[in-house]
Amino acid sequence: MAIETLHLPKPLVPGLEAKDLGGSFYELYRDRYGIKIASGTQAIEPTVTDEAESAALGVPLHSPAFLFERTSRDEAERTVEFVQSVYRGDRYRIVTELSRPQS
Repeated sequence: MAIETLHLPKPLVPGLEAKDLGGSFYELYRDRYGIKIASGTQAIEPTVTDEAESAALGVPLHSPAFLFERTSRDEAERTVEFVQSVYRGDRYRIVTELSRPQS
């Protein structure tokens, strides 16, 4: 359904290995490294899959997809992660709840 690529500042995660990523990443970040995500910015845009993405997702070349890019910060406003995700356009739906502020 998706390909996610996580980028982390190396100085914040000494000793982190692939085998450590079997459970919740955010619990690991908090429990082992004391890092708590406090805020973030995410952008979503339409795209099409390239050859590698098409093969990994099992879709034809140039299939519709969504590109998500997220930058997360900790309580000290340090950037603690950058994530790029490509989601299949035929298996993902974006829903936004809207409400009017109470006066």
